[in-house]
Amino acid sequence: MGAGNKKFSWKNIHPNCKPTTRVLSAGYDPAFSEMSAKTPIFPTSTFLFKSAEHGERFFHLMSHPEERGEDEDPGLIYSRMNNPNMEIVEDKMLVMEPGAEDAVVLPSGMSAISTMCLALLKPGDIIIYSAPVYGGTEHLFEMILPKFGIETKPIYSPEISEYRDNLDKYKEKIAMIFIETPTNPTIVHTDIEEIIGLAGKYSSGENKIKVAVDNTFMGPVFQNPIPLGADLVVYSATKFIGGHSDLIGGFVLGKKDDIWQIKSYRSVLGATTDPFCCWMISRSLETIDLRMRKCAENATKIAAFLADHPKIEKVVYPTVLNKESSQYQIYEKQCKGPGALISFYIRGGKREAFSLLDNVEICKLAVSLGGTETLIQHPRRMTHAELSDDMCKRVGLTDSMVRLSVGVEDPDDIIEDLKKALEKVR
Repeated sequence: MGAGNKKFSWKNIHPNCKPTTRVLSAGYDPAFSEMSAKTPIFPTSTFLFKSAEHGERFFHLMSHPEERGEDEDPGLIYSRMNNPNMEIVEDKMLVMEPGAEDAVVLPSGMSAISTMCLALLKPGDIIIYSAPVYGGTEHLFEMILPKFGIETKPIYSPEISEYRDNLDKYKEKIAMIFIETPTNPTIVHTDIEEIIGLAGKYSSGENKIKVAVDNTFMGPVFQNPIPLGADLVVYSATKFIGGHSDLIGGFVLGKKDDIWQIKSYRSVLGATTDPFCCWMISRSLETIDLRMRKCAENATKIAAFLADHPKIEKVVYPTVLNKESSQYQIYEKQCKGPGALISFYIRGGKREAFSLLDNVEICKLAVSLGGTETLIQHPRRMTHAELSDDMCKRVGLTDSMVRLSVGVEDPDDIIEDLKKALEKVR
């Protein structure tokens, strides 16, 4: 087979080394590709079989992955189903998410969430989820999944009591708890271990409540939900994993049985990530630790500046939280760094926030996050514009909020840029 041969998997590569070392070699054997030092791109739609028996076996394993032998190569058939670049990037991502048994790459973060939900949920099931979530996720939960008979219930507080109340109310119907932590864009942390403990308490043999965590903001460098007990972790690879604002992608990681189901749906729905995009994500995973740590270092300095500015009413970022607060305690418990996302409230409202956005020069006025450049945007009127007024009011998403995704520039230049723009706010 090609470079995606599972016999040369990440499990066999430098097992005693740290992820930042292992990810450079994971999933790729140069011997299968003319000893190329870096992974080639495999832009092919179909693959040849060595024999008719091989073809028969590969198709059987595609439908029955649980029958695959421990060292058996699942085989390459057709690039809608699998491709060397897809398999390689999945192996590389596994290195970065300790405890995950398997990974599936998808064409976007929303594709990851929607395919996961369609594969693992059925009509009559209920999802309870932390609010707010990313605008696209909220649209999926409130407008799309109900068409398939899947109900969703938002939780407006990180307090465990609200989750318990919903579990008591809906009991056997709840099939999944979906948490985005920290939340987008309010940067509220949810205690992952508490949620997992609660899900376990309310699960039964017939109804296992799965816990899925959107780990886009902090992971995989600063937060890893699976060692804490999460069943599934989802990512928008467009953000820090890709890291250069030049690709769209997503991942789901978790137990083999769940991921195999998602891969089956991926194939049927046609949610295939093209080889070039997979290659770009593989490239980016090699530097994700360096980039995320630099962005967080910069963000820490910028958050301190904003917290002391007279035109800023409030800054939400881990290093400026009250050390006695429950939010800081959760952050300390489950995170290994503060990340690069800062949300802050300017004194005033939409007019003042827009004035700031229109007067920055180095910060880029654009949505998304996690790139090498610093991005600034207005969540209430941009990424979360479709959220209801009631939800926005409940979670504190106001017209005075601005979200900053800090990049790798010199932080003093970003501070000066923000300082000059704030001086023009009247």
